Parts: sequence; structure tokens; C-alpha cells
Amino acid sequence: AASADRHSLPPRFQSQTTRRALGLALRVTSARPAARPVCWDARALLYMMVSDRHREEIERIPLLLRNAQVESLVSPLDRRSEVYRHAAANARDRSVEPRPKRQNILTLPNVMTFMRLLMVPVLLGMWERSHPQAPLHCALVFIAASLTDWADGYLARKLQLSTVFGAFLDPVADKVMVTVALVLLTVNPPSPITSKVMVLPVVTMICREVTMSALREWAAAAGGAAHKAVKVNSLGKWKTAFQMVSMSLLLLLRQPLAPGAGDAAFVRRAQLVWGSYIGLWAATFMAMWSLSTYMSNVWTHFIYPPVKDSKKH
Repeated sequence: AASADRHSLPPRFQSQTTRRALGLALRVTSARPAARPVCWDARALLYMMVSDRHREEIERIPLLLRNAQVESLVSPLDRRSEVYRHAAANARDRSVEPRPKRQNILTLPNVMTFMRLLMVPVLLGMWERSHPQAPLHCALVFIAASLTDWADGYLARKLQLSTVFGAFLDPVADKVMVTVALVLLTVNPPSPITSKVMVLPVVTMICREVTMSALREWAAAAGGAAHKAVKVNSLGKWKTAFQMVSMSLLLLLRQPLAPGAGDAAFVRRAQLVWGSYIGLWAATFMAMWSLSTYMSNVWTHFIYPPVKDSKKH
């Protein structure tokens, strides 16, 4: 390399002094095997210096505790050393934490979830109206909220628009709407059901939802297998379906019959009311069943809590 034509090297290395220094590094490496670990950087330096492509890609990194203007061909850590370049890159990757990616909150599923939360005061306003069609309007509002509960989850999975904010807001909107509707049905249930009859399933359902919320919060803080143990199962989905259908029918059956309706209409209406009430009890039974399943899944983590690394805290 030192005796090659000076025009075969890049312009900045065509001087006779530079070519002699490179040739000396090669001769020392070939003649003295013991010096190879020391001169390996010089050989790597030669390979990168004679290539314009590598010379443009390698970032110039100043030596530690050395003058930035001084370069040494025999230094074990030269500014153009391949070893130093990789070591500096690895240290930089370990020191710089990746920035979290910003998620768009105003997605279509999140907007639908937020609209379901806004339907709660609308339901309350419709309930207090003295209009003859107020029970029908309340039922329509609850049915629309139930449909958005299914649609926002489906769209989030189908369009890959799942967000952390949506995962938080969806169960909040669902539980708030269901709890408000259950309380209203207990205050003024459809005839012939009385408030005393509605108390037991409603209280059981609300207590289950509060317990389930606390259980999921603890599992999220614990992480790992405990968090996976409380994911929604098929039994919880069937519970939600029975609950929404039965509550929608109970709200709809509060609508008074038209004047002049015969006794047969009152009988059929009473049968529908009791059928909806049985459906609400079925949803309550499945809710408690799913709660017992979740508790059995995490019971091991209660007895043998995961040990946290004290060095991280």
C-alpha cells in the first residue's frame, strides 16, 4: 500500500509521509505477531481510509481524555477505529432511552366511547320528563349506548386503532351507563315488578362491578401472569349480552299501553316484564360466575405474591 501509485489513494492521503506511515503499520503487523493486537486498529484504519465510501459513513468521535486535534496511527483507540466506533455506538444506545410514541386520542372508537359517556346525562334528562313517550326515549338511548359499546371495540380491532386512553375510557363509560340504568330501574321498575324485587339483582350486579374493577386495577399494577389472568373471557361477554338485552326490555316495557288495550295485551306485557327480569337474573348469575373464575385465576398470586426487584425501586 505504501509503495502503490500515489494517484490510487484518495486525495487527502496522497502525501508521501502518510503512505510511509501506513506501510510501516502493515510491516510491523506482519513481522511481529505479538504487536498485532496493538496494530489491529492501524490495519482497520488503513482499510477505512482508502475507501471513500467508508470514510464518508464513519462518524468522527473525539478520543477520551485526549486532544481532539491529535491523531495517532498506533493508538489502541483511534478516532477512526472500528472497535471504538462500535463501542461508542453501543454506549450511546444504552444511555439514550427511546421516546414514547404519541397516540392519537381522537380516533373513531374513542369518539364513540366518549359519546356513550355523554349519553348518561341524556338518559337522566329523558327519565325526568313527563312526556308520554319518555320511557321509549330512555330505552332508545340505552340501546344506542349498548350498540356503541359493541361497535367501538370492533372498530378498534378491525382498523387497528386501539389506544391506551380507549382501553381506560371504554370500561368506565360502560359501567357508568349500566349502573345509572340499574339504579333508575330500581327506583321505578315496570309494572308488575316492584322496587323491592329489583333491589337484590341490582345490588349484586353493582357490587360485582366494583369488585371486578378493583381486581383489574390490582392485576394491572402486579403485571405479568396476574394481569393476563383477568382478561375478558367468553362468559363475561355472554353476561354483557344478557344484561344489555334484559335492561333494554325493562326500560322499553315502562312505556304505558295505548288507551283501550284489552286484558290480553296486559297479560302479554306482564309476561315480557317477568321474562326480562329472569334475563336480568341470568346476567347476574353469569356475572358472579365470571367473578369467581377471575378470582380463582389470581388466587395463587394472592398467596404467593410476585417478588419485586429492590434495585429497581
